[in-house]
Amino acid sequence: MKVEFLATVNMGLEKIAAHEVSDLLRVNVIQGHGSISFIADIDAIFYLNTYSRTINKLILTIIKATFEDLQDLYKIASFPNYTNYIERNQSFAVRVERFGKHNFSSVEAAARIGQGIIDSYLSDTGQRLKVNLDFPDIEFITRIIDDNVVIGINTTGISLHKRGYKKYKHHSGLSPTIAASMIYLSEWNQDELLLDPMCGGGTIPIEAALMSIKAPLFIHREKSGIRYAFEKFSFIDLEKYESLKRKAIESIAHKVIRILASDISKRHVIGAKFNSKIANLNEQIDFFVANAVNMDRSLSRIDKVVTNPPYGKRSADLSYIKKLYEQFLSALNKADIKTAIIITAAPKILKQNILKNNFYIDEEIKTFNGGLITKIFKIRKA
Repeated sequence: MKVEFLATVNMGLEKIAAHEVSDLLRVNVIQGHGSISFIADIDAIFYLNTYSRTINKLILTIIKATFEDLQDLYKIASFPNYTNYIERNQSFAVRVERFGKHNFSSVEAAARIGQGIIDSYLSDTGQRLKVNLDFPDIEFITRIIDDNVVIGINTTGISLHKRGYKKYKHHSGLSPTIAASMIYLSEWNQDELLLDPMCGGGTIPIEAALMSIKAPLFIHREKSGIRYAFEKFSFIDLEKYESLKRKAIESIAHKVIRILASDISKRHVIGAKFNSKIANLNEQIDFFVANAVNMDRSLSRIDKVVTNPPYGKRSADLSYIKKLYEQFLSALNKADIKTAIIITAAPKILKQNILKNNFYIDEEIKTFNGGLITKIFKIRKA
């Protein structure tokens, strides 16, 4: 059965997520505002929640429409037959994500949409659905952009960026979905030597390794007690998911991968090693203590650099950042690095040093990490 999906993604990284989903499902993907949408078999619920490393939540679209006011939202929400999706004894909640200017709040929109769902179900079954805002069985996600509304069901539950392996928390950690997007952007070939010279808690090298061995997301999420929302759905064949799980575990590749990760802080390296151990990657990544600005000779054998350096917002002062970026880009230049992917919340400083050190900017992508406006730079040797 073909259905429509909407996947939420990090702002600015829609193109990368669209490519990943297109490759995984062999479908046409439309880019939106912090989202992508596509039509696929309903079993995509299992496959994307297992393998997609760039999306945050996968939403099964129920209805799309344009509206004028809150009463319109109520009417739109009242239209679908919810008996196809929710059992009488199940509870629900409505979450609203709103973009644009409206004369109502997200809370008001959620209340009207929720009432529409209740009234529709009551009309069809004579049963009044239960609302549970904290732990609902079915979570309806509503995305409102200007005068457009999409109502769907969250198939993922807790966002996929919660991987389950990050037990050591770095104070300026990178979201795994952004890390995975940066690796895709680098066009890393697994025969190439990849380095993160400011690895912090190890997110970038761990994501690269997990991508390389095709590790399913559910392994470490389940160990952390995270379950998928779709496991409570009565309208899908969960036996297919159990079959996919078995095949996914059997298909994990056991091979040598060329990934290096270093940091100037011994504490962070120990923490990154711990996260790698949680992710069952003890032999795939070589962690070591090193100062990224003093790695001219070591860098000479590196094919790709992907890294998340300090920004000067939360972990260091601006003068330190200027010096760090100047010395780091100089080290990349001397080592003749051909491609590097760098994310920062100090783009002007980084950009100056990129151009000063004989690199050109292949791509420049604005996104958000940890609540900060950041930019990802893909740079190549001029």
